[in-house]
Amino acid sequence: MSPRAAKIGVAVVTVGALALLFWGDVGRELRGVGVRSLLLPFLSSMVLFALAMRTALWWVYRPMAPSEDELADLPTLTVVVPAYNEGPGVRRTIESILASRYPADRLRVIAVNDGSKDDTGAHLDAAAAACPERVTALHMARNGGKRRAVYAGWVRAQSEVVATVDSDSVVPPESLANLVTPLMRDRRVAGVAGQVLVENRHENLLTRMLGVRYILGFDYIRAYQSMLRTVWCCPGALQAYRRSVVAPHLDRWRDQHFLGAQCTNGDDHAMTNLVLSLGHHTIYQANARVFTLVPSHYVKLTKMFLRWGRSATREGLRALLFAPRRVLRLGPLRGPLMLFDAVMQPLTIFAKLLGFFFAFYILFAHPIWFARVALATTLVAVLYGLVFLRSERSTEVLFGILYAWFAMFALIWVQPLATLTVRKNGWMTRG
Repeated sequence: MSPRAAKIGVAVVTVGALALLFWGDVGRELRGVGVRSLLLPFLSSMVLFALAMRTALWWVYRPMAPSEDELADLPTLTVVVPAYNEGPGVRRTIESILASRYPADRLRVIAVNDGSKDDTGAHLDAAAAACPERVTALHMARNGGKRRAVYAGWVRAQSEVVATVDSDSVVPPESLANLVTPLMRDRRVAGVAGQVLVENRHENLLTRMLGVRYILGFDYIRAYQSMLRTVWCCPGALQAYRRSVVAPHLDRWRDQHFLGAQCTNGDDHAMTNLVLSLGHHTIYQANARVFTLVPSHYVKLTKMFLRWGRSATREGLRALLFAPRRVLRLGPLRGPLMLFDAVMQPLTIFAKLLGFFFAFYILFAHPIWFARVALATTLVAVLYGLVFLRSERSTEVLFGILYAWFAMFALIWVQPLATLTVRKNGWMTRG
């Protein structure tokens, strides 16, 4: 697909979706169920502006490629790999990191066994014995959760940059050098998000849908956020931070509380918020890839999304506390757009909560409106499909459209439940 064709396609689908959503007698039907006449245009305008802003920013985004001079002067880097009941898979992760095109004398791995009940510890020890000058194995006395395992690795790191990689992931050789490039280019950047792709994408229908979702979650969402120098969540599967920025605040991050409950999940989202709250920038690097395993069954998937949803609710609200201070740092254009995006994050979450309960009434009292929402969902899915085709030109785009329907019917309850149980902690999917 040519750039011109993609632009035309995005424009056509966008106009069609918006016409369906906001024209005709939809407004009359909504007013008939109690929505005030001024509220719909206001919310519609916000959604329209958010879609237009994000798409425009996504379109101009480009990752940074390291120059030859930068490749010759890469910073010292420690990669922390927290592992729990991962078995032999963690050895594969460590080996992929060591195989990176990164100077051997500047790259270290700290693998943390978080009280595993299987042979994970033995595999970490074997990896450390095979390369003792580059790999350190740590063993927690008991399972304390991923956040404390990451903390244990962080406090032992002495490098300029500290990254994390999940223990079920594989890092391509060029990823780490690409990951640290923004940190060398701009001292204001203190956090970098990599691109997480699905390794077991072709396992079944669910993983194929997730393969498309992950690409959109990074190549669209984090791409536009990167243009605002405010990626809201650098993923734990592949993220890097300037150690001098984060290290003085590690204890506060480890002991984070929200509504009286200690936070154990959402460690990556919380660390990103920490960096942003200190006035630094976060960037997305689409050329820093990592391949990870995703749930291949519905129940495990919903547990993962519940965990993500709780941290998104918590950290989205926390971001509102410091986002206004970032406006001046980002300038007259990026600043207001970032603030608008910060407001839209929790607003969207709570809209899903209200919409979930409202949907039952609409389904029975106004089925024609529900049908229009379903059709609009398809049109928006086609729009995102065009976005996907920019990243990957394949028929896999059809699974993205299928995922939109799957999410509407099978996952509609997940984020509302996550919001209502935001104080609840626990990993839920760890083996």
